[in-house]
Amino acid sequence: MKSVIIKPKNELLKKYVQYFLFFKKSDNQSLNYTTFPNNNLCLAIYKHSAVRYINDSKTNSCSITEGNKNFTSRFYGFHKMPFKVNINDSLDQICIIFYPSALRAFTKDSYADLMTSDGAFEEIFTHKNSFTLEQIFEQDDFTKRAAQLELLLLKNLKNELPEKLREALHYISKYSHNENFNIETLSKKLEISDTTLFRLFKNHLGQNAKSYLKTIRFRNTLDGILNQQNNLTTIAHFNQYYDQAHFINDFKTFSGYSPKQLIDKVSVQQNDLTWIYNKK
Repeated sequence: MKSVIIKPKNELLKKYVQYFLFFKKSDNQSLNYTTFPNNNLCLAIYKHSAVRYINDSKTNSCSITEGNKNFTSRFYGFHKMPFKVNINDSLDQICIIFYPSALRAFTKDSYADLMTSDGAFEEIFTHKNSFTLEQIFEQDDFTKRAAQLELLLLKNLKNELPEKLREALHYISKYSHNENFNIETLSKKLEISDTTLFRLFKNHLGQNAKSYLKTIRFRNTLDGILNQQNNLTTIAHFNQYYDQAHFINDFKTFSGYSPKQLIDKVSVQQNDLTWIYNKK
């Protein structure tokens, strides 16, 4: 399977879209990969594929087979456990990876509705013609596909993000490693109540501030381990894990493996992609 990452060129769009991810697979051989929780949100668009997504307390998986519809589109995000993808046919897929809260710049539709829809693209992008997806997928050159997606996204920019949310995300990125950083600290810094902070995150990011911070801590820890920045104890302490059992249990919840086990299993690592990749 071919996978290509292209970052947006437009300076305004760079604030909202982390990157475009393109997948192309021409054979029918089964393939599977596993990814891990992150705070970004993925809009996946498939051509001629049927997608079965199961997300409950025990399972977080997606199965892709041959489909009858021209296009299917789904949102993936807010994962609390590894995300397993099984591809059982050829594949032509586009993913738009949005930064946390960035989707709110394009739509105010409820996250609950968007996450269960198999036509999320059509629900969000009102400024399009009936051939938009046909025109995009006709391009074999992924760079040209990305350029067309940028134009579409820019036409659909509608909303400004709340200033308090911008402040919160900036403060988290700057101080989340501090030993005494927590939800109460963040509320005081923003001069809002814990309840208001909860609503701010839930309405605009789709998850509460506590879940957001836990996922950030996991991703920072994962990056530190895979980049071999320090030994495991140092990395754990840097990310406010002061109890080894808590550190390992948290890591297993998010990844399915202990830190040492995962190092040997990861097979794809580029930019923000960290996968366990298997070909049957």
